[in-house]
Amino acid sequence: MVAAGDPCVSWDGRWVYFAGKSSEKADWQIYKVNASGGRPELVTRMPGGAMDPALAAHGQLVFSSPVPKAGRLWTSTEPAAIYGQMPGNAPRRFTFGPDSAVGATVLRDGRILFVTAKPRDDRHAPRHLCLFTINNDGTEVTAYACQEEGVDFIRRPRELGDGRIAFLAARMEESAPMGWAECVRSAAPFATRSNLFSSQTDGCCSVEPMPENDLLACVETSGLVGRSMMANAAVFRVAADATAIGAPIFDDPQWNSLEATLVAARDEPAGHTTAVMPGASRGTVLCLNVNDSSELAAEPNPAPAAELRVFALAGSGQQRTLGKVPVASDGSVLVYLPVGVPLGFDTLDARGHLLRHQPAFLWLQPGENRACVGCHEPRNHAPRNIRPLAAQLDPARLDFPDQTTAPRATAP
Repeated sequence: MVAAGDPCVSWDGRWVYFAGKSSEKADWQIYKVNASGGRPELVTRMPGGAMDPALAAHGQLVFSSPVPKAGRLWTSTEPAAIYGQMPGNAPRRFTFGPDSAVGATVLRDGRILFVTAKPRDDRHAPRHLCLFTINNDGTEVTAYACQEEGVDFIRRPRELGDGRIAFLAARMEESAPMGWAECVRSAAPFATRSNLFSSQTDGCCSVEPMPENDLLACVETSGLVGRSMMANAAVFRVAADATAIGAPIFDDPQWNSLEATLVAARDEPAGHTTAVMPGASRGTVLCLNVNDSSELAAEPNPAPAAELRVFALAGSGQQRTLGKVPVASDGSVLVYLPVGVPLGFDTLDARGHLLRHQPAFLWLQPGENRACVGCHEPRNHAPRNIRPLAAQLDPARLDFPDQTTAPRATAP
C-alpha cells in the first residue's frame, strides 16, 4: 500500500477494513486485513474508487464511491454516493442526492448516519453540511442534525456509548484534517448541539468510542505543556468525566496520529427488514397533510394547498417537472414516483400560486413506501390517528415527460 486510512473494525474484532491505494495510479478501494496482521485482501472494485468504510448488520459493508480528487469532494461533477455490499453480492447504491454523501457510520439501531449538504436550489450558493440518516437498505432518508445551524465543514460522525453523536466541525478548506469536536444527543439531535469536551479542543482529527463511555481522540499537541507550537497529533484516552484532555497514551513526535480506533469485539447493530423490490421502477409517497409545515409560506395566511407539483433532477442536473397531483380536502396526497433520482415538491393554491417549496433532494428506492406527516412538518409533531382521504383512492402516477404514465387520480 502506498496510502491507507479510515480504519473500521468488524463486530467480532477479527478484521480491520480500510481505504487503501495499492499504487500511485490505482484508485482508492476498500480492503480488509486480519487484526493480527497480514496481507490486505481487496473487497471492492468500484469504478472511480471507494472510501469511508463502515459495517452494518449481517456483515454488510457500507462505503462511498467514487472518490473525488483531493480538494474536490464538494465540487466534483460526479458526487460520491453511499453503497451497501453484502458478502458475496454486488454493491447497491443507497443515496441519490445532488451532493456527495460521505463519512457513513452505522448507529446501534441499524440506521446509517452520513454527511451531505443541506438541500438548495442554487448549486453555486454556499454549501451547508449537515447530518442525515437512511435505513441500511437506503430507504427513508431523513434529516438528523445541524440543518438549522452549523458550520461549513462536518466529518467523521460517530455514536458514543452514552448515546451522543460526536463529529468534527471546522471553518476551513475541506482538505484540512483537523477541526474541533462537537456532539448532539441522539434523543434530540436537532436541538442539543454542543462542544464534545469540557473545554474547546481545536486541532482534533478523530474521535472514537471506548468502553465505559471514554473517548479515544487524536488531537494536535500544540499548546500542551512541554510541547512547541509546531506540534504533531497524538492519541488521547479521555475519561467520560474528565475536565481536561490529559496526557497522550501514544505520541511519536515524528508522526501525526490521525485515526486511532479500538480493535475489539462489540455488539452488532440492529438490522432492518427491507421492503425494497429490486427492479421496480417506482416507489410510493404518502403525505398525511401537505399543509402541516414549519416553513414560512410564500404569502402570509396561505390558503390550503390544492395541488402538489413534483419535480426531479435529471442525470444532467437539470430540473424537470414530473407533473401535478391533486391534494385531498384533508391535505393528504398519495403518488407513485420514479426511483433513484432526487425529487422536489411545491405546494400550490387553487390559483396555481406557489405556497411552499422543497428543493430536489428526497429519493425513493425501488418499491419503497415512504410516508411523511407533512411538508417540512415541525419535528415535534405526530400525525393524527385518522385514515387519510388520499389512501382511499389509487395513487396518482408521475414520471418523466418522455415516459408513459397512467392517468392522474382525482381528489376525494
